[in-house]
Amino acid sequence: MPYPPGGSTDNVSRPIQQPLSALLGQNVLIENRGGAGGSIGAAAVAQARPDGYTLLVFPTAIMTISPHMMRLPYDPAQDFTPVALLGISDGAVAMHPSVPVRTIQELVAYAKADPGKLRFSSAGNGTITQMTGEIFASSVGIRLEHVPYRGSAPALTAVMAGDVELRSDPIAIPAIKDGRLIGLATTGETRSPGLPDLPTLRELGMYGPGGLSFFGLAGPAGLPPEIVARLAEALRQVLALPEVARAMAPVGLRPQFETGAAFARRITQDRAIFAEAVRRTGARVE
Repeated sequence: MPYPPGGSTDNVSRPIQQPLSALLGQNVLIENRGGAGGSIGAAAVAQARPDGYTLLVFPTAIMTISPHMMRLPYDPAQDFTPVALLGISDGAVAMHPSVPVRTIQELVAYAKADPGKLRFSSAGNGTITQMTGEIFASSVGIRLEHVPYRGSAPALTAVMAGDVELRSDPIAIPAIKDGRLIGLATTGETRSPGLPDLPTLRELGMYGPGGLSFFGLAGPAGLPPEIVARLAEALRQVLALPEVARAMAPVGLRPQFETGAAFARRITQDRAIFAEAVRRTGARVE
């Protein structure tokens, strides 16, 4: 797990840990190794033996965004074997209550009237939580200051404390529901089941073309096909369990299974989409 505990990648992995252990007849252990936008943990997997015992749970950014924004100690296109899609997330744009606006349209007007005043936190440089903020700002013609943190959990803590004003992440949903943060919009293709009254940025025309936020499992390059097949079949069964869906739902995550050529194609297509988004927005590592 290339991020600290408590973030969205963690929230995808924890519900599948025990049922996957039971199906495989192996202890499945989770090691959080955060830092450098997830590249430290990803590099550890890229350098591991391709024997099926060291695997990477990754968010969209590891394979599709980071290579366009930073020099990495691995090649996302060559150094991993995609295994399976685990889930899709419905990110929520959350705001600290001290900001004197209550809709996304009011936020845009406020930011245009006072450029550079608003800051947004991300899970780190090169993550989709950075790109969501950058693409949104570029689409509506405002300026937001990016403040990176070492994972989703500390980035959420920062906006709840008022250290920054904005955050876009599925793990903000519980804080929106209990009133600690103000929900402005969601970032999925359709409205979030957890926040059905909030519009999506896409339906408002406030988000340029870009891939969805997803989570997947990969191993080092050269992972044997029989190991990929065994892991994928176990994950297919685990992701169909109702208790897994119930565990993911409160934080805006939905189990979704995909493997083989379809999953590899998703990664390749999103890598091209985000390459264009990085070029268009001028997103950079701070």
